[in-house]
Amino acid sequence: MNDLEERKQKAMAEIKELVKWANAESDKVIAQMKSEGIKIGLDGHQERFAYIREIERRRMREIVAKYDLPYEVKI
Repeated sequence: MNDLEERKQKAMAEIKELVKWANAESDKVIAQMKSEGIKIGLDGHQERFAYIREIERRRMREIVAKYDLPYEVKI
């Protein structure tokens, strides 16, 4: 296996963990909103999820830089 392929695999493992975290965090936000009696729709209350998206963006850029991947992250 070449060096780039190995770095890609390591990066993907970290990205999978990031996605798991983001999904779990979104579930927490949804549960909190439900407990507050807030109706949940496809495009509503995006501000409640904004911190998750911001952390995802930052971590993706960090992962790409950490493994020196030849990609530009546009999230």
